[in-house]
Amino acid sequence: MTLFTLGLAWLAGIALARWLEPPLPLLGLLAAPALAALLLYRRERGPHLTALCALALLAGAARLLWATPHFGPGDLATYNDLGRVRLVGVVADEPDVRDTYQNLRLRAESMTPMTSDGEAGGEERAVRGLVLVRAPRYPAHAYGERLAVSGDPETPPVLEGFDYRDYLARQGVYSVIYRPQIDLLESGQGSLFWAALYDFKARAQATIAQILPEPYAALLTGILLGVETGIPRDLYERFNATGTSHVIVISGFNIAIVAGLLMLVGTRAFGKHRAVWMAIVGIALYTLLVGADPAVVRAAIMGGLLVLALYFGRQAEARTSLILAAVLMTAVNPHALWDVGFQLSFAATAGLIWLVLPMERAAQRGVSALVGAQHTPQAMRLLSQVLVVTLAAQIATGPLIVYQFGRLSMVSLLTNLLILPAQPLLMLAGGLATLAGLVWLPLGQLLGWLAWLPLAWTVWAVNLTASGPFASASLERFSPWLLAVIYTALAGLVWLMSRAPSDQVQPASPPPRACVAQRGPCWREAAWRPSCP
Repeated sequence: MTLFTLGLAWLAGIALARWLEPPLPLLGLLAAPALAALLLYRRERGPHLTALCALALLAGAARLLWATPHFGPGDLATYNDLGRVRLVGVVADEPDVRDTYQNLRLRAESMTPMTSDGEAGGEERAVRGLVLVRAPRYPAHAYGERLAVSGDPETPPVLEGFDYRDYLARQGVYSVIYRPQIDLLESGQGSLFWAALYDFKARAQATIAQILPEPYAALLTGILLGVETGIPRDLYERFNATGTSHVIVISGFNIAIVAGLLMLVGTRAFGKHRAVWMAIVGIALYTLLVGADPAVVRAAIMGGLLVLALYFGRQAEARTSLILAAVLMTAVNPHALWDVGFQLSFAATAGLIWLVLPMERAAQRGVSALVGAQHTPQAMRLLSQVLVVTLAAQIATGPLIVYQFGRLSMVSLLTNLLILPAQPLLMLAGGLATLAGLVWLPLGQLLGWLAWLPLAWTVWAVNLTASGPFASASLERFSPWLLAVIYTALAGLVWLMSRAPSDQVQPASPPPRACVAQRGPCWREAAWRPSCP
């Protein structure tokens, strides 16, 4: 509980620093009395914990202030909106390829000012920084290419309803160049590791395109590899309208499958202890392969903590694991706290941690009254695994979705109930078919039929429920203060439900063998359970 409280203080410090923008020396002055209290009351738990929380809060605030850029003559962003330049840099990431253009993240090395007629207008100077270059779809470019880009560096715009500038800033990009002229100088200037990883990803994507028809190939590519750009826009909108776009996003369920398979294979081949490290390395590689978005990183950290807990014979506590993941991610990039994927991922996981158990208790009382105590366990197995888990995640993320996007799906619960049971088969069959296709394409095409069945069912269910006249409702986006009030009220309700007497409620099902043997948490629907059922 202490680690959880300190983690909340750290996150609160980051949020307050963005709101109040205090000077860094002031944080140092405020830290002095907190340090004094820590030393004076080291034997008294209450004051000691209060002092630690104050220091954690100040440390979070300081981390955000340190991460706020201050541009100088050596930074590319200093020359935004000042005219045309010739920029030399290396493609630092996998190109984001769209239908008619490609986005290239260029790590700048040098810059030469240019005149209006395209001639050099000054001396070449060394610069640093990432720039997003929107290039034509062809010719295709690749990671590690050194390019000479002629164009106008601009400050990213703030669009209506979307702060594109803030979105790019969270990724360390403060300049954009549209309509560039590009010359390839040389290739192979990137890391061999990243080049090999991106090459494998490209081959896997090409293999999926050969073993499945569209739109199923694009959907499987998004689910397995995190590449969503190939999914038809109208289909993607139907996933949004039905509240099922989380199926496409790489999440904890993907990590659970990867970790489970590696543990199973590694234990049989090398023994349990070596299998643990094999699973951790596999989780890390898969996270990097699919792009390391905030939702994936959160799931990877929690998955790695679970595996380590099993290795050391300890019980991984869900709340501590979740807050530790948040602290680690914001320590690397404190601006991640405002990433929508980060917020939705943590809200959904928190809902599964804190809402599922009290909701199961309430549901069990209702089911027992309806069907009797004798049939309650069988009914609760179905309700707990599908309905309660889905409803808990939707309750936790619903206010945030309305706040961020101004919409609310009216058929989300029904659609999730239809498609979620098919997702384990979809991932396992799709992953197996892809790996087999990389080795021998005809075998991958044969196994691809196993993946096509759950994919076709998923698309059919989404299309069916999205076609209704009231599938999605557009709502007015409310203020962050109202969002805070809603979640505070939800937290209070959870606290009251957790204090309700539960001694008369019997378990819906016996504890899984893994929980009994390992005395650890149970993983359910890509989430962590604070205790075994």
